[in-house]
Amino acid sequence: MVDIIFAFTCVSLICGVVLFFHLREYDRQRELLYKQNEKLRRYDASRSVFLTTVSHEVKNPLNAINLYARDTLELMSEEAPDVSLIQSNQQVIEKMVVRIDRILTDLKDTVAIEQGRLALNLAPMRLSKLLKEVSGTYFGKDASGGNELVLDIDENLLPISADYARIVQVVTNLLSNAIQHTKAGRIRITLYKQGGEQIVVIADNGEGMKEEIREQVFKGYISSDKEYWRHGIGLYVSHQIIEAHDGRIWIESKLGEGTTVTFTLPDEEK
Repeated sequence: MVDIIFAFTCVSLICGVVLFFHLREYDRQRELLYKQNEKLRRYDASRSVFLTTVSHEVKNPLNAINLYARDTLELMSEEAPDVSLIQSNQQVIEKMVVRIDRILTDLKDTVAIEQGRLALNLAPMRLSKLLKEVSGTYFGKDASGGNELVLDIDENLLPISADYARIVQVVTNLLSNAIQHTKAGRIRITLYKQGGEQIVVIADNGEGMKEEIREQVFKGYISSDKEYWRHGIGLYVSHQIIEAHDGRIWIESKLGEGTTVTFTLPDEEK
C-alpha cells in the first residue's frame, strides 16, 4: 500500500509540475500574442494617420501650385503679359514644391524613426556656415514673409561631427515654422558655445502657442496652425534627429509673444 501511495504521489507531483510549466508557457504565449496584436493595431492606426497626414499636408501646396500655374497660363495668353507677375507666380510655385519635398522627407523619416532605422552620416562641419546658408535660402529669395532676419553667430567655433543634411533638415523645419507663424516681425538666429556644447537658438516674435500645444509638439501629429489640420511632424522629426546626435532640443513659447526653439550639439569631432 505504501508503494502505491508513494507512486501515486510521485505521479501526481510530476503531473503537477508538467501542468505548471504548460500553464506558464500558455500564459507566456498569450502575453506574446497580446503584444503582437497591440503592435498590429498600432501599425494599422499609424497607417491610417500616415495616409490622412499625406492627404492633408500635400493638398494645400498642390492647390496653390494649381492656382498659380493657371494664373500664369492666363497671363501668358495676354498680348502684353506682365513678366513681374509671372515671375512672382513662379516663385510661389517653387516655394510650394520645396514645401511638398520637405513634407515627404519628414514623413519618410518618421517611418524610419518608428522602425529604428534613422541613419546618420557623421562628418566634420561648421554650424556657422550651415546656419548662414539655410537662412540665406529663405531671406535671399523673398521667402521671408516680410520678416527681418537677425544673425548673431559666432563664426570662430570649431567644426563639430554631425550629419550635415540632417541638421539642415532641422534648421529648415525650425526656420520655416518661425516664418509661417510670424508676420512682418523679427526672427533671430543665434549660435554660441557653452560648456561642451554648441547651441543654436531660433527665436521669433510671432503668434506663439498655447501651453498645452507646447508640451506636446515633440510627440508628432500636433500643430498650432489655426487654419487647417496638420500634423506638426517636422518638430517630432527634428527632436529625433537632435537626440540621435546626443544633443538636446526644447521650446519656450507663449501665445501672442513668440516662440524660441533651442537645440544643442556636442562641441567635438568624433
